[in-house]
Amino acid sequence: MRDKYDFDVAVIGSGPGGYVAGIRAAQLGAKACVIERAELGGVCTNVGCIPTKALWHSARLMLQIGRAGEYGVDVASHELNYPAVAARRDRIVQRLRGGVKALLASNGVELIRAAASFGDPHSLHLEGEGVGRDLTARNVIVAAGSRPLELNEAPFDHEVVMDSADAVSADELPPSILIVGGGYIGIEFACIYSAFGVEVTVVEAMDRILPGMDEDCARQVARTLKKSGVAVLAGTRLEAIRKDDGGVRATLSDGKEVAAHRTLVCVGRRPDLGGLAIEKAGLQPGDGRQLPVNAHMQTAQPHIYAVGDVVGGPMLAHVASREGIVAASHASGTLTAAMDYRVVPACAFVFPEIASVGLGEEEARQAAEQVVVKKFPFRALGKAHVLGETGGFVKMLADGKTGELLGVHICGPQASSLIGEAALALQLECTAEELAETIHAHPTLAEAMHEAAEGLVGLPVNWRG
Repeated sequence: MRDKYDFDVAVIGSGPGGYVAGIRAAQLGAKACVIERAELGGVCTNVGCIPTKALWHSARLMLQIGRAGEYGVDVASHELNYPAVAARRDRIVQRLRGGVKALLASNGVELIRAAASFGDPHSLHLEGEGVGRDLTARNVIVAAGSRPLELNEAPFDHEVVMDSADAVSADELPPSILIVGGGYIGIEFACIYSAFGVEVTVVEAMDRILPGMDEDCARQVARTLKKSGVAVLAGTRLEAIRKDDGGVRATLSDGKEVAAHRTLVCVGRRPDLGGLAIEKAGLQPGDGRQLPVNAHMQTAQPHIYAVGDVVGGPMLAHVASREGIVAASHASGTLTAAMDYRVVPACAFVFPEIASVGLGEEEARQAAEQVVVKKFPFRALGKAHVLGETGGFVKMLADGKTGELLGVHICGPQASSLIGEAALALQLECTAEELAETIHAHPTLAEAMHEAAEGLVGLPVNWRG
């Protein structure tokens, strides 16, 4: 039966959804290949999660060193060496690309460096350097990723008007920048640029920044941005932009103009199906140009799966990886494999960090008759004082009748690490009482989870709740 096809599973794309899918398929006994037209690792490794966090960590160190005197450490002077920052970023990216290649090889997954397009539902045409052939596959998993949305008012020239890939890959910093879009990508860049001494203006059409995240958390970040000198213009749209003396001059919906050396447009991303010829496979994109899928990640053609950004939904690397596991498992014979989006943590690497999982306040009040909400401030935690990072809080929501945790929102130090416990608690349908009865080590930031849970059950000890 296998001889009818070249591969049992062919994966298009090597990002966090694609390479994981290829490996899992091979682990389950399938003859698998991963086809990649660009660099291994996809958007996440090359121009997304990894390089931005490398820059973010350097920015965070800049801010910490600037406060070294508060910790009794005398630092006579410190300055940014951005070429060294960029070189470190590139080393990390290169190392992780190599890691993906090694993982594929060690699991027996064939790596094909080419661009793939459908010839028919079971065949793929490959084009690349030294490659020009067709292959057939019993199952295909599309993991082609996404690309930045472009504004008609500010088309990318990738020099003065940049997308996020341009910004994260740049080897020098502009003196000033206008960021269009106050979502998590735009605000992450705003924090990074500001810490590096760049003059930053953020324009956001919604009435607040980070519109998809908890409002209390967003408000905390907005205060930090204001203190750092970032100009945030919420409720304001970009009307037009023109190049001016090597920079840009933007006209805004309030009639004002903003001048900057560069513009970074971060207004979202869209599935990247370009060049795949999906119509030859009998597929049509949805309204958002995504590939519609069922819980098993199957498209309208049951043997063709789609994972990651091409299916829309939460465009997060960890979601793509889980979708890749589900698709590969189902394609390899585990027919019960299905995607569950109820517990999906999300992080914003801003200052201070934000991390959330589960329902927001409005969603929770729609889902439960009674909702209890409690916040525990980091300023009441010993470890936060030791770190000198006392801003922010842990916010917990629970069902007032059953006590089951409904959502957790963290704004503060190491929020991206703390959210793991919250995700596990929601996955296991923990109650606030069960979390409050769990002993947490002292002194740690994780105690904030325990303290917030104690607040929910009405028995706070270390704060007035």
